[in-house]
Amino acid sequence: MYIQANKISKNFSGTPLFENLTLQINENEKIGLVGQNGTGKTTLFQLLLGIEGIEEGVISRKKGVSIGWVPQQLTMSDRTAFEYISHSFVGLHELQAQLHHYEAKMMETTADLERILAYYGRLQQQFEEQGGYQLNDRIVTTLKGLGLAEQIQTPLHQLSGGERVRVELAKILIQENDVLLLDEPTNHLDLAGIQWLENYLKTTKSSFIVISHDRAFLDAVTKRIIEIEDGQLINYPGNYSRYIELKNARMVELSKNYELQQKEIQRIKRMIHRYRQWGNEGDNEAFFKKAKELERRLEKMILVKAPDVPKKRLRAIDQASRSGKEVIIAQQIGKIMGEKLLFTESDFAIYRGERVAIVGENGSGKTTLLRLIMNQEIVDEGQIKYGASLKLGYLPQQLTFPDTNQRILSYTKMFIGEEQKARQMLAQHGFFREDVTKRIGDLSGGEQVRLYLMRLLQQKINFLILDEPTNHLDIYVREEIEALLASFTGTILAVTHDRYFLKKNFETRLQIADEQIQKLPLDD
Repeated sequence: MYIQANKISKNFSGTPLFENLTLQINENEKIGLVGQNGTGKTTLFQLLLGIEGIEEGVISRKKGVSIGWVPQQLTMSDRTAFEYISHSFVGLHELQAQLHHYEAKMMETTADLERILAYYGRLQQQFEEQGGYQLNDRIVTTLKGLGLAEQIQTPLHQLSGGERVRVELAKILIQENDVLLLDEPTNHLDLAGIQWLENYLKTTKSSFIVISHDRAFLDAVTKRIIEIEDGQLINYPGNYSRYIELKNARMVELSKNYELQQKEIQRIKRMIHRYRQWGNEGDNEAFFKKAKELERRLEKMILVKAPDVPKKRLRAIDQASRSGKEVIIAQQIGKIMGEKLLFTESDFAIYRGERVAIVGENGSGKTTLLRLIMNQEIVDEGQIKYGASLKLGYLPQQLTFPDTNQRILSYTKMFIGEEQKARQMLAQHGFFREDVTKRIGDLSGGEQVRLYLMRLLQQKINFLILDEPTNHLDIYVREEIEALLASFTGTILAVTHDRYFLKKNFETRLQIADEQIQKLPLDD
């Protein structure tokens, strides 16, 4: 056992976040931590690290256990990324300094060479056992794997925030801690970096708990999922897909048990009422005793809680009449951005009802192709033709609102009109009484996406274009969007790096590679 939290409780401003929560992390554990935003996933990490205190319970850690995590406050330094990671291995640097010291001693003519060589040999063995001779290669390999090949010799203060996070991630991976606490480690990685990290976590001997909204990533690296639910942890063996199956089965069982118990409670209450009535009518104390026995039975009954059914925050898309059979026809199109040729002489067609994903490496021109299709950019060669009766809806990657200081109720009234209808519309999209006076600028990324979608979905559309629609969204909102898309019978075109979202919702891809656009089956 590395870490154990036993019946811990944690409050925020008097409101319970966790109550009697228990968790144990053992050797070789590969755990995914899920839960809706606000349930306390990151706070749980801080409790396990000892950064936050607890009101009740005990958190114990194995003596000498090392825990790796990426701190929220990142170090700024003139050291390069390589130097920063290298100097975090203090013990190895001390050993190396001693090795250099005794190498210099060997050059002295008066030295006791036999004694120095014996001591030097012991130091060499320690240095080798601790990975000293491989350290430089491991630093370079890890930084390259996480997409920082060009930043290895860049000073930390010149790196972006996302690059700094990746440097910290590289450091804790190279340190080979006993336990890793990873909070959204894929956020700043491209697909190649994610796949490198997946391979690392599959083979590492370190135990880890990972918070991630990337369901394909959770599928690949975890063997247990724990979900924070009502201040408790619910354990599910297996990866994310297995968790979904087991949770659905658990919800069905809970609903069944709840309904059966409610029927039993009602039956007992009717019997109590009947016995009391018979006792009054016949002045018979035996009936009152039986009523009392049943009342005590009710008091001792452990109540089954009704399973929480998540509020449906996104309603179905209102669709216009069908578009023509051919939605988009691209003929010999080409585009140059600056001095870079993105693609040339490319042909493809998108037909009514198709679900097409645009895929390609970063910088290949995915968002540019979307802009060309929406006529926001002009092709440099060829032409794009549009089918009949198209009604387009677009969710951009960077959301913009007319006034970020505007309250969301006021914003909604601009296109809904009546306040009561606006409040009803907001509630249908997950904004309830306490939310409607929030400023747009104070909303989380996921909340802003929901608000933007609410406006979009008021329009009757038959061609939906999405640019990274699941960015910044928790798993539960992603699944709501997927349910919404499942009911949409129009055409969908999207750019996404979310592999789980891609596999679940699309059959065809427009692949941008080698300066060409090809339409291919998704799994080809």
